[in-house]
Amino acid sequence: MKKKIVILGAGPIGCYTAQILKVYGVDSLLIEEHAEVGRPVHCTGLVGSSVFSEKRPYKLSQSSIINVINGAVMHYDGQSFNINRKNVAYVIDRERFDKELSLGLKIVLENKLLGIKKLKAGYIVETDKQEFPADIVIGADGANSTVRKILGFDGNIKQYRGVQFRLKLKTGSKDLVHVYMSKPSFFWVVPESEDIVRIGTISENPHYDLEQFLRANGIKGELLERFGGLTSLGICAHTVKDNIALVGDAACQVKPLTYGGIYFGLKSATTLADCIRKNRIKDYDALWKKELVSEIKIGLRAKETYGSLTNDELGSIFKLLKSQKALIEKVGNFENHSQVIFEILKKPSAYPQLGSLFSLLLKKIL
Repeated sequence: MKKKIVILGAGPIGCYTAQILKVYGVDSLLIEEHAEVGRPVHCTGLVGSSVFSEKRPYKLSQSSIINVINGAVMHYDGQSFNINRKNVAYVIDRERFDKELSLGLKIVLENKLLGIKKLKAGYIVETDKQEFPADIVIGADGANSTVRKILGFDGNIKQYRGVQFRLKLKTGSKDLVHVYMSKPSFFWVVPESEDIVRIGTISENPHYDLEQFLRANGIKGELLERFGGLTSLGICAHTVKDNIALVGDAACQVKPLTYGGIYFGLKSATTLADCIRKNRIKDYDALWKKELVSEIKIGLRAKETYGSLTNDELGSIFKLLKSQKALIEKVGNFENHSQVIFEILKKPSAYPQLGSLFSLLLKKIL
């Protein structure tokens, strides 16, 4: 008898999980609380090129790509330097990306999850409109996951809010992302085209901070759109309980330094679908963590350390990054930030530039 699989959340990771299961000949039903897939948009829309280039069980369409990024400009306290990395990332139309992933899938819209009732055999997924029987339930319902709360897996997870403005503004360099180092987080300027940019930040008061940033830097442009989002950082002690599993942002499969979740989510969805295919869902938690949790842990420590720096220490970090520009261009990895951290901290030339910061970074991050 075929298993009934219900996936909560028709975002990119929920849809991708369903598409892989479909490749394996396994049907699933997606339940989405919003009126359409892809709206509202919560993501910056900047993804590493490996999202599209890596081989996967289900091939991603590239038609959502609207701009190619060839590097970044790092800013701090009026200073800047360029990091050049050809085709390092893409700017995507997130609505189109999500909608393309949803093609051919069974999706029930405008149903808000209320609870999951365990039966002797299987589950009943209860929404505000109806009930759905399931043998396996997958929580792909985002950073504020209801499934995660139902399972009691919230633990030590912290949530952060972000805001992004879409402005009509001449960029001057449409293939470069601008990153402004600041405390306690950073600001990004992502070019969508030659005259449209996405500018945002994540902080305790992101809307106020973003307004202040625009004023301080004399950035003025016609506001086309504004949107906000939530991200959850941490490590879920468990992401499987019986036949219920979490994936994507719901499982905190997110890069702590940049808050990106697409790449980690796609990799984990592949692992989850394979476990379901082999009737080994209980192995999912250990398998995805073996591949990704070390990177997440290092990112969490790096983020904590970054937030504790003084302005002078942040300036020292900026100068160090500037001095290691060639190394970053050579070994930098858009998805695995620890690679650059390790390479820089292994170089003796970095020690005097960091001074007393070196022992702090060594202890906290490594």
